[in-house]
Amino acid sequence: MTFVVVGGGPTGVELAGSIAELARHALTSDFRRIRPETAKIIMIEGGPRILSAFPDALAGYAQRALGRLGVRVMTDMPVESITADGLTAGGRFIPARTVLWGAGVAPTGAARLLGIEPGPGGRVPVGADLRVTGLENVYSLGDVAACMDEDGRPLPGLAQVAQQQGNYLGKALRSELTRGRSSAPFRFHNRGNAAIIGRHAAIFDFGRFRMKGYPAWMLWAIVHVVLLVNFAQRIRVSLQWLWRYLTYRRGARIITTPVVRRPV
Repeated sequence: MTFVVVGGGPTGVELAGSIAELARHALTSDFRRIRPETAKIIMIEGGPRILSAFPDALAGYAQRALGRLGVRVMTDMPVESITADGLTAGGRFIPARTVLWGAGVAPTGAARLLGIEPGPGGRVPVGADLRVTGLENVYSLGDVAACMDEDGRPLPGLAQVAQQQGNYLGKALRSELTRGRSSAPFRFHNRGNAAIIGRHAAIFDFGRFRMKGYPAWMLWAIVHVVLLVNFAQRIRVSLQWLWRYLTYRRGARIITTPVVRRPV
């Protein structure tokens, strides 16, 4: 069995690490004729290194952690084509029946629907007040919006960006409608970037303050639990994670679709 994960960003890294842990631990006793622990897991990255948004030291640690999990990382390998039998990247064909895409998605085309020229990455260009460029009383935020930071670079498509934009726009519209006042330009406050590689392995980047390994993994878990909606969900998720941590079990796995036999 060969699994290929395309994309060396946080999504691809977390996906490859999760597959490796599932194959090496959670699924080892589930099959009679298959040995999941022998599965090959390959990560393909088109750039010179994985996790390009993180400092070199943290990205290097993440790649070493993936190597310890048995994940083979291949950089400078832009994907050229994908078929049912594998993919071609960097002029090389890699046979694989399972290819997982973690390199991002195409833009939605919202800019063209609005009749305007797309911004960077095909997203909707907006000003500092999140107003769509060239349109009155039309706003855009989140992944679909091309909002620039103070250095003129597009903000990343992260949840914290969309959350801060939503809070800003709600307050700005209320202030304009009730008081007739214009709000100050939107400014994104980076709360840190994180990526989890596997058990006891994660990285955190808060700018000057950086973490890796077990402390970063614990902080990642705490942050995700704290950000849940209510107390009941925090307790339930904490107990589920504790159970999985102690037993390596992933809960009930039930196959509900019919088996399709294909000719070999």
